[in-house]
Amino acid sequence: MAPEKETKESEDVMESIDELKERLSSMKRMMEERKAAGAGTKELFQGHAPSLEGTNMIDGSFLSFVFGGSLVVILSVSFYAFYNLYHAVLKKFPSPHTEL
Repeated sequence: MAPEKETKESEDVMESIDELKERLSSMKRMMEERKAAGAGTKELFQGHAPSLEGTNMIDGSFLSFVFGGSLVVILSVSFYAFYNLYHAVLKKFPSPHTEL
């Protein structure tokens, strides 16, 4: 690489690092202002934020019921498929009876 190209790339990296530092400091300032105003992030995750007022959050028991039902359906369909496959193989290749 040419030395001037190397310096150009290092300048670009330094500019992007400076931009990231500036964005980080502005985000920290915004979070401090929000915390000082009493609109912390904890209430956003608890479902009591004003922006989430009137929305219904899906709770854990409903999700476990849905996933449990899905598991039962998947297991029953798998059992049905293997049962039919087993009988199809037995029908295609019957075992010879030699006891008579």
